[in-house]
Amino acid sequence: MPAASAFYDWQLSLIDVRGVYSALDVGCGEGRMTQALRQRTAPGAWIVAVDLQPEAVAATRTRHAVDGIRASIESLPLAPSQFELVTAGHVLPSAPDIPRAVSELRRVLAPGGALLASADSETSARRLLDWHVEACQRAGLTDQATRAAAPSARSRFTLENGAEALFRAFRTVDVQFRDEVLAFPSVDALLRLYVNGLHLRGAPASSDPTEAVSLANKLQPHLRDLASAAVEPGGRLLVPRRSGCLVARAA
Repeated sequence: MPAASAFYDWQLSLIDVRGVYSALDVGCGEGRMTQALRQRTAPGAWIVAVDLQPEAVAATRTRHAVDGIRASIESLPLAPSQFELVTAGHVLPSAPDIPRAVSELRRVLAPGGALLASADSETSARRLLDWHVEACQRAGLTDQATRAAAPSARSRFTLENGAEALFRAFRTVDVQFRDEVLAFPSVDALLRLYVNGLHLRGAPASSDPTEAVSLANKLQPHLRDLASAAVEPGGRLLVPRRSGCLVARAA
């Protein structure tokens, strides 16, 4: 079973979804959680998928025979108290106004309903970030190293601090952790992921693709050296990742 599907199944196992007849998937993306909801909620359940990207909404609506709405998490065009279950997959960390987003998620939940809000731990995949910061320092990019080591925008809502934001609107909040490992079969496999965008963390914003390529060329040899020193027997590289879900209940 793909790891992503297993994560959605794990989230839904935290509550009894078999008796859910109305569910809202906020930040549906490719529709994987929407699909899990379709398979596990009550037969004939009303499921609505929401995303800011119209392409995601259209694709999810077509693939899984659900209603789809293009909207922001901070302004859901839905009546109050309509859904028994709301899922928000890693979207609250990137919401510009987290308190407003939480308020909207609570508003559309029926009394006694549940919110499943997934997020990462503050330390998730820290090993890879530490390698990136060290690579920047070795390449003489000290300013980028400093910015890369600073907390990102996603640190505004994590498994460690997210409950505080949810308690303002919900009766109870339960935090569930899920520990996994990102396993790369080789150093080259990790480098392919790294130069696909991770190497840009902390770099000045630029729309010039040649600058991104130039930066990758500077950092890649240093990251290769750092990662090669951590190779496991058999050639694999392991990066611990801690993610999870906050289960919030409406009064």
